[in-house]
Order: sequence, then structure tokens, then C-alpha cells
Amino acid sequence: RMAPDNSSHLDTTSTSTTTKETTGNSDTASTSYQPLPEMTPEIYELEATDSGSIGLVLRAIYESGDVSKFSRGLEHRIHQYDKNIQRVCSHHYQGFIDSMKQLMQLREKCAAIKEEAEEIDTTIQEASGKMAEKTNAIIKYRKQMRNAMVAIDHISVLLPVLDNYAKLHELMEQSKYYQALKVLEELEHTHFKLIGQYKLAKDLAQNMDPLRKEIEKKAYSEFKDFLEAIAKAAGRIGLHANKCTAEMHSFGVSEADRVRKLQEEARKNAVSVKVAISADGALINQANQDSPVVNKTPKKASGFEDEPKAAQDIVDFTPIHRCSQIFNVLGKKEEFEEYYRGQREQQCQMVCKSMTKIAPPKQYSDWLNVIVGFFVIEDHIHQTEPSLVTAQHTETLWKNASTAVFDVLNSHFGTFSDVEIMIRMKKMVLLFALTMKSYGYDITRLYQLLKQFTDQYTELLMGEYEAQFVRDLESDNYTPISVENEEEFRAVVRQFPFYKRSIEKEEYPRKFPFSRFVIAVYTQVKNYLVNCLKFMENLQMSHSDIEDAMRKFANVLLVRWSEHLKQNIHENRTLIQLVQMTVNMGYMEKSCESLGPFITRIVNGGETPAHSTGHLVALSDKVFRDARTEAEQQIEESLRKKIDLFLDNMAYDWELPSSAGQASDYIMDLISFLKATFLSFTNLPNVLAKHVCIQICKYVADSLLCILISPSFRLVSRGALEQFSLDVMQCEMFTAQCPVPGLDNQTLPVTFATLRQLLDLVVHDDWTTFCAEHRNERKTYDRVKINDATLVLEKKIEWEKKASGGLFSIKGSDRKKLLESVLRQLRVLAAEK
Repeated sequence: RMAPDNSSHLDTTSTSTTTKETTGNSDTASTSYQPLPEMTPEIYELEATDSGSIGLVLRAIYESGDVSKFSRGLEHRIHQYDKNIQRVCSHHYQGFIDSMKQLMQLREKCAAIKEEAEEIDTTIQEASGKMAEKTNAIIKYRKQMRNAMVAIDHISVLLPVLDNYAKLHELMEQSKYYQALKVLEELEHTHFKLIGQYKLAKDLAQNMDPLRKEIEKKAYSEFKDFLEAIAKAAGRIGLHANKCTAEMHSFGVSEADRVRKLQEEARKNAVSVKVAISADGALINQANQDSPVVNKTPKKASGFEDEPKAAQDIVDFTPIHRCSQIFNVLGKKEEFEEYYRGQREQQCQMVCKSMTKIAPPKQYSDWLNVIVGFFVIEDHIHQTEPSLVTAQHTETLWKNASTAVFDVLNSHFGTFSDVEIMIRMKKMVLLFALTMKSYGYDITRLYQLLKQFTDQYTELLMGEYEAQFVRDLESDNYTPISVENEEEFRAVVRQFPFYKRSIEKEEYPRKFPFSRFVIAVYTQVKNYLVNCLKFMENLQMSHSDIEDAMRKFANVLLVRWSEHLKQNIHENRTLIQLVQMTVNMGYMEKSCESLGPFITRIVNGGETPAHSTGHLVALSDKVFRDARTEAEQQIEESLRKKIDLFLDNMAYDWELPSSAGQASDYIMDLISFLKATFLSFTNLPNVLAKHVCIQICKYVADSLLCILISPSFRLVSRGALEQFSLDVMQCEMFTAQCPVPGLDNQTLPVTFATLRQLLDLVVHDDWTTFCAEHRNERKTYDRVKINDATLVLEKKIEWEKKASGGLFSIKGSDRKKLLESVLRQLRVLAAEK
């Protein structure tokens, strides 16, 4: 670029010279450009006009039409300028020469400068090239550093997002959906706002909804697994809850058993150590003198330590809490709560409807355990998640469940025909009710159900004791109990409330008036009452109501037993059996008095209350009266039959010429039988014994009278009448002996008074007195009926006819007239009646 150029140097020199000359001759130069006088206006105007207006000036010149004149003036003006140029050049020629010389010198210097400049330029070019390379490298590295810093800044912003996103996927793989959801929420609400300008943020944001839906889906799946788990574990939870309730209420365990169990546990847990008192008063274990006695708590059995204590020990409730938190974060808490309640309602319906057929008690127990477990789970969730399980929700579930339980048990209870099954079912339902009550549920309907089936239970129980009563009645030996020693005597007294004055002073063997049947019946009725109480206890009934119910049931059982006794009485029982049955029934009636205190004692747990309240239902102490009356009638009937047998065997010779002077064998056998029979009346009630004795003696007298006036024979001799009178006299002697204690000496003989008067009248022919005193208030033969006297007289007349060979054929005979007169008078008197 800096190469020397001579022409340029010359031009520069000449230009410089010309400039000097022009400066020195400025006047000459300036005059040459002044307009000449002969210059036309057009030329002047053209020179004075700026270059932009030349076209207008030329156009005006050509339009004026004087073009040739303008051309001549223009040529003349050019010629003038050429002269001026020549004059100027001539004037500056020497300066031009000088300038050229200077330019020549300057060219040499310029060449030297150019060479030097080229060397400098080369050096600079080499240095600048290296510097440019380094500069480019520096720029490159600075760009890389800037880019790296920018990348670091962006990565530092993205790194928490990526970490959380990776953590999110890791939690999803570990099924930790709630933690994953919290990380997701943190990403959306915190980190994505910081990286909104990045495309990565949009890509990650698009993946959030699928992840959220997946979490929701997994949460529902986990919840369904939880529902299946609690459905399977409900039975175990309910069983454990029932066990806790049973232990709390000592359910099914008597007080004595409970105390004994506590004592046994205390003995097992006791630590066997020998202790001594040290000088300072401390207790020292003699096995180790240096160590004081420490109260060591005995270790529990291995099985007991692992026994679950509550529902959370059997079922893991973490899923339900996690799901509740997940749906709360998702903003679908109400939707989840509705879904949960709907699912639990379906489970409740399925559980309640699972028992549709009659099943063994074990299945009912399992069924009730499942229902209990169901509500125990609900109670636990209600305590930990109050918004998920509300009180209204549980009340609705319980209302449906209790209705289902009531309906199922109400329809199935009636099919049970075994008392033990009824007791087991009652205990199941009662334990179920107590467990549900402990969780605050209303169990009124369950108590109503059990009260409804009390009558059914007692009816079944009554049937069993009726059958046992019949068996005992059929197997009774109808023999008074005899004891040989004190032990046997005390055993009988303990079993039956019997008291007899001075019985303990009697010698052995001692006899009780009743048979073993009475003790068996009394034991049965007590067992019956105890078993009745088993069903009625813990049914929210007052002691008074329970006592009244048990009195009512006892009365019903005794009435039914009485009916069985009535039936048994008519089954061809012997007289001894009938007598013993009557005695037994008398003591059974007396034992009813002790049933009232027994009922009160067992109802009050073995204690007799200080102040007894009135009862709406009274124990009937006359329940066996009808049966005993029939037994008494049967005794009389049996005696009559026996007497009839004796009388039927009597073969009186009504034509006997004279009596044997003593009673006939028939009457003696009859009296012996009556003596033995009345002797067996010792254990009968005195009133009954006297009544039977009187009635039987009266029956014997009436039977003998019927024999005497019987139409089966037409005549009777005086000897036959005297023999008959001797037989009656023997009977009168028997009655005078008072075979039954307590009878008046004048009472029994009266039974034969009618027969005695008739015989005296007929044998002694005291007809005049009889007829004369007929209308008197006080008569010698006041018991004799006219018809009976007439019949006997007719038979006697017939005998005398036969014996005298036609006595009455002799007219005018005094005997004939007398007897005819008496007979006619008797008939008149009979007609007057």
C-alpha cells in the first residue's frame, strides 16, 4: 500500500507550486472569472445557476428559440476560458518545475519510508496475528466460561427439580404414595415456578397428571386391599372384643370360680424366696445376702405376651390413614369419604345377610363376632379419622345391623328345640349386646329379643322337666324313705325341707313319710328355677321382675306336674301307691313354701334381702290340691272296690235257721283289711285319714244295708238276720276302736247306726214303737227308712210263710193280723211320704 509513485509525487509538487503561485497572483486569477461585457444573459445565467437548475435554464433557452446565438456565445466564452488557462499555466510554469524537483526528492524519501513501513508492517502483522490468535482463544474460553457459568446457574435451578422427580419415581416404586404425592405437590407449587422458562418444565408438568392419577388409582387399590383385610380380620377382632367384655363382666363365671381363679394366678405368680430382716430393718434375700428383695413381676406366658390387645394389633390401619391423607392432598377428600362409607355399608349388608339359614351355634357365634369386629374397626377409625367415620354414619350402620340381627335371630330362635342350644345362643347374644353397649351402641332391641324368647326357653325347659318328672314318677317305689344312720338322715334333710318334732330323738332306722320321689321332684324344681334364672339374668330386669317371672314359671311347671299326677292316679294304682302318692303330694305342697325364699336367694346372688318387696305373682301352695283330691277319691274308690270284692265273696244263707253265735269269716277278713289299711294312713294328713275312714265305714254300712234289702233274694230267716246283726256288731266294735287317731269315739259308730236300728227293728219286731213314733220329732228308729223296713218285713213274712207251712192261710190268726196290719201301716206311711 505504501509503494512509491513518481507521478503522484510530481503531481503533489506541482500542486504545491501551483498553490503558491495562485496565492501570489490572486488578483490575476480572480479577474479571469469575472464576466465579460460581451457575455450574454443566458451564459451568465447558466454560470450563475447551480447545477440542479441547469436543465431548467437550458430548457428556457431552447424554448426561446435563439439557440444559435446561445451557441456562439457559449463557444466565445469557452475560448475566453482557454486563454485564461494558458495565461495561468504560463505564469506558474517555473513553480511547477520546482515542484517536480521536490517531488522527485520526496519519492526517494517515500521509498525509504515505505521500506521501513513495510518492515514495521510485517513485524506488526506477525505480532498482531499471534495476538489475534490468543485473543480469539481468550474470547473462546471466555465464552465457554460464560456458558459454563450460565449452565451451572441453570443446572443449580434444575437440580432440585430433577432430584425431587427422581425421588418421586423412587417413592412410587416403593409404594409410598403419600410421600410421592407430597413431593409431586412440592414440584408443582414450588419448583416448577422457578423453571417455567425451560421446556423441561413443560415436559415434567405434563407427567404430573398421569402420576397423580396413578397415585389415586394405587390409593384406591390399597384401600380395597385394606377393606379385604379388615373383612377377614373382623372375626378375630370381634372374638377378642367379646373376650375382653366377658372378662370385664365375669361373664359366664361365678363369683366363687372367679375368686378361685385369682387365687390360682396369685400362687403361680408368687416368687418363692426366703427373706430375713437386716440390722437396718431392710428385707434381705437369704439366697443372696448382699441383694435386697426385689419385687419381680412374673413373666407372662409366652402365648399371652403375643396376644393382641386391640384392633390395631390385629389390623394395620396405616393404609386408611394414608389414603385419607392422599385424597385430602388430591382435593378429593369428600369423594373418598363417600366412597368409604358406601363400601362399608355394602360390607355391613353382606355380613348381615350372610346368615340366612339355620346353622349350629358355632356359626352364629362366628357371625356375631364378625359384626362386633366390624363396629370395633369403625370405632377405631372414628377415633383416628373423625371426618371419615361420623357418628351419624355409625348409627346408620348399627341400625341396619341390629335390625338384621334381630330379624335373623327372631326367625331362627323359634326353631331351636334344645335347652342347651338356647342357653348358648342367649349367652352369645348377651355377650354381643354387652360388647356393643361398651362401644356406645343402643342394644334395647337385643334385650327385647331375649325377653321374647324367655317363654320359649322355659317351655323347652319345662318339657324336659316334665319328662323327668314322669320318669321319676314311674320309677318311684312308693315306699317311705328309711335311713340307717345320721349321715343318711342329714343327706335327706339337706335335700328336702322336712321338719318333725322329736324326729332326731328317734332310734335308727328312722323313716320319713314321703318316698324318694318327693326329694327328686324338689331337686328338679330347684334345678328348673336355677336354669330359668340362667336365661333371665343380665337381661336388664329388676330382681322383683325376675322373681315374679320365676314364680310364674314355677307355678306353670307345678300345674303341669299336677296334671301328670292326675293322669298317673288313674293308671290302675294300688291302694298303697295311692296312699303314698297322697302323702307325697302333701309334702310337695308344703315344700312350695320354701321355693319363695329359694327364688329370692338365687336371684339376689345367694343373699336374702333385708326388706322383701311385694310380688305381683304368688307361688301357688295349693297347686296339687286337685290331684290330691283325685288321689283321695281314688283311695276311696280303691277301698270301695276292695270292699266290694270282700262283700261279693260273702255267701249269706238267708234261710239260716239260727246264727253261728259269732261274726262270719267274711266280715272278719274285711275288718282285718280295714285295720291294715287304716294303719297305713299314719302318714296321711289326719283330716284326710279321718275323712276316708268315715267314708269307708259309711260305705261298708251302706253296702251291708244294700245287701239286706237287695231284691236278689225274697226271704230272710230270723237266724240269718241275727247272723247279719252279729256281723254288723263286729263292724260296730271295729269303729268303736277308732282305727284312725283323732276320731271321736262316737263318730265312726254312727256310720252303722242306720243299719243297727233297722236290724233291731226287724229282729225284735218293734213295729208298734216304730209306727207310733213316726210323727214324733224324737224317735227310737229315726234313721230307719220306711221303704227299707217294708222290704225287710216283706222278706221276713215270706220266710215265715215258707217256714210255717201256710201260717197266713189260717184266718183269724193274731200273727197274721199283726204283720198284715204293720205292713199295711208301713205302706200307708210310705205313701204319705
